[in-house]
Order: sequence, then structure tokens, then C-alpha cells
Amino acid sequence: MNNTELVSIIVPVYNVEKYIKKCIESLISQNYKNIEIILVDDGSSDKSAEIIDTFAYIDSRIIVIHQKNKGVSSARNVGLKKVKGQFIMFVDGDDYVDKEYVSYFVTLLTKTQCDIGFNTNNYTIKSDKTGKNVYVISAEKAMKWIYSDKIFVAVWNKIYRTDILKKNNISFAPDIWYGEGMLFNIACLQSVNKVAVGERAVYHQTFNPDSAMRKFNLESNFCGIKSLELQKKLWKKRTREIERAWEYHYYRFNKTIIDGLVRTNLFEANQQLFERCVNNLRKNIFIVFKEEKNIKKLISWMLYYVNPMYMAKRSARKFERAVQIAENKNGGGSQNHQIR
Repeated sequence: MNNTELVSIIVPVYNVEKYIKKCIESLISQNYKNIEIILVDDGSSDKSAEIIDTFAYIDSRIIVIHQKNKGVSSARNVGLKKVKGQFIMFVDGDDYVDKEYVSYFVTLLTKTQCDIGFNTNNYTIKSDKTGKNVYVISAEKAMKWIYSDKIFVAVWNKIYRTDILKKNNISFAPDIWYGEGMLFNIACLQSVNKVAVGERAVYHQTFNPDSAMRKFNLESNFCGIKSLELQKKLWKKRTREIERAWEYHYYRFNKTIIDGLVRTNLFEANQQLFERCVNNLRKNIFIVFKEEKNIKKLISWMLYYVNPMYMAKRSARKFERAVQIAENKNGGGSQNHQIR
């Protein structure tokens, strides 16, 4: 691998002392050596700040920035202002990557001559799916795939040419902390015609029950809905397929809120909202049959239609099992933050 072009990796860090050591170690072990690692501490109240400062002494490629807590979008924007690389990548502070993470994505762009590279697969506690295919799709198809979850909505497991972001003044919306990655990606896709897509899983998404994505609260879900509405206003590229996929993604927030209210025992305190989401789910069920191709998911949607409370409780039990699996895998996480 020719390490001629500098790659900037931005990592927002907030109260991830159980995970950040493994994250950083996976980055400094990359087989692509010409990297800078920008760690932005967003006002952590645990030992995260101390840990990343220690790593900065170990590896000169690490840049540490500390700021008061302003949210993940602000943290990433601070990182964007500091980048010197020709490529930009993102990693979350509670995740980690394979040693080929950077080299794989750089090759993805250089071979396809694209400005943005996405991946359809990443490792989770539930999935180890990977593949060898590399192909180029239109920006319009990439938008549809993001809304239909064929490409994960986040900015990690992706690569961007720095020039595209700077020329089009693309950054993260400071007041969006949930759905911020999707908004960023949709903004990027308005400025390119094609996207490189790979299938090889090189990113490990850790199941962190305390992360914003998994720790349910209504404000975050309303923020995610606001993000979707903002995305639609950005569209320069628009097809009926994109519109339908967006509508389906919007519709699925009803299920997310139903599940979250039941899992956190908040549905009685939010009875009207719960009932409104159930009504929305039932009266707009036709969206599922138009957009969902997976038979198991179709059956699940029909069961939600018939008995949403039962299905939400079932989802809560699955979540608790996932938490237990993650805790067992991490050995309780008590040793993960120690620097050796």
C-alpha cells in the first residue's frame, strides 16, 4: 500500500473510558501509516480525557482537543477544522476497526476514482457478514440505500475526499445530535454523481447501551425526525424511489418510539404519544408493503399491527439479552480503560 496521501481520522470522545483504549489501539495499528488521529474530548466526566492524553504522548500522529460538552456534531466540526489530510474518516470512540480499515477505504476510492466511499457491512454482536465486491453506484441510489438501511446512516465505515467537504462547505448541524450522520451524508451526496461501495467488513460497532443511539429518550427521537425533515430540504437529487424510501424511514420512527417507551417504562406517562404512534403505524401500514422486501421483517410489521405492546415487550427482552451478551464479551469492561 502506497501511503502517499494523508488520511485524517476524527474520533469524538464522550464518557467512553470502557472502550476508548481499544479504539485508539486499533487506529495506531493501521497498516496504512500516513494518518493523523484527531481525538476530540467533548467534556467527558469520566477518565476518557486522561486516557486520550496518555495516548498522545505515545504516538505523535495523535492530536487531542478538549472542549466543554457541546455534543457530537460540534466535536466532529472541531475535528474538521483541524484536518490536514486529503481524505477524512470517522470512528466512534466506543468502536474499533481492523488494521486494514484505512487502507481498504483509500484503495476503494483510488481504484474507482470516486470522492466518497461507503460500506454495506460492519461487524456487530449479531452479524459478521462481509463480502469481496466493490462497485460504483449513483448518488441517487446511495440516498435510497441510506434511507432503506442497505448502507448504514452513520459517518463511520466511510471515507470522504476533503476537497468535496471544503468546496461545498459541508459540516455537521450543531443542533442535531441524533441523525446527524445521515444529514451529513445526504448533504455530501448532493455534491457528487457517483459513490464507491464496498462489502468487506472492517469496522466493529460495539454494543454500548449508554450511547446516544441505544439509550432511548424522546428528545433524541424528535431530533432524528427533525434531521429527516432537514434532509428533504437539502435534496437537489430527487426521485420517486428516494421519496418512498424517505417516507418509510420516517414511518419507522413510530415503531422506534413505541419500543423505547415500553422498554423504559415510559408509555403510561406518555399515553397519548404511544397511542398516536400506534395509530400512525396502523393507518400507514401500506408503506411497509411498498418498500419492505424482507419476509421476516414484513411478518414482524404485521405482528406490530396486530399487537404492538406484545411486540414492544419482545423487543425489550431482545435488547436486554444484547446488553448481557455485550457485558459478558467485555468482561464487565472494568479493565478496558487501563493504559499499559
